[in-house]
Amino acid sequence: MTKRIFFYIVISLFFAVHANAWDMGSYVENAQAGEGIKTDSTWESQETPTAKTDLSMRTSVQKDTLKHHNVSVTYGILTLSDFAAMHISAFTSLFSLGHEKLPVSMYGAFSINYGYKFNEIVETGIIFNYAHPFEKGSFYAIMPKIKLNCNYEGFINPFVELNAGIIFSDFLPDIFPAFHITFIGIEIGRTLPITLGILGFGQQGIAYAGLGYRF
Repeated sequence: MTKRIFFYIVISLFFAVHANAWDMGSYVENAQAGEGIKTDSTWESQETPTAKTDLSMRTSVQKDTLKHHNVSVTYGILTLSDFAAMHISAFTSLFSLGHEKLPVSMYGAFSINYGYKFNEIVETGIIFNYAHPFEKGSFYAIMPKIKLNCNYEGFINPFVELNAGIIFSDFLPDIFPAFHITFIGIEIGRTLPITLGILGFGQQGIAYAGLGYRF
């Protein structure tokens, strides 16, 4: 009887040990599987800053596509020097009682414009202007400018512009102030825009038109 009881006890211990070992093995496998998930989660969380960096790099590349430089050539009519020539010629004829005349030509003015864009709105630069209002002389103007673009990245870009500088002549010794205000201007196109000064006043003319290049 005692031997049977002892035998039953040994058999029970044997199965209990093996059951515990099987449970431990299952626990280890589940734990390893859980670590794998955690490892993947950690990897994903580590990838998130990289994705953010890539996004910021793409955004910076898009910002760098802004064409900061702009060069254009325009021609305008009824410039400030044209009006000055008309008045000088009239006063010369008046005070000399018609004995002296100062013939005027009023050919308008050509302008070479350079602009640098700090962003999509603000642009600064300089303008070189040539006018021939008198038959015997020409005027040359240099005017820094500030320009505000309303839709620079678009196909049609309305803008306003203010220029102020100096003007001098090859037949007059003095240097005079010069300016131009573009109240309504439009650029049509992106790389080779057509520039139209629809309404303005100053050395570039009441109205002007030209062609530009952005880079």
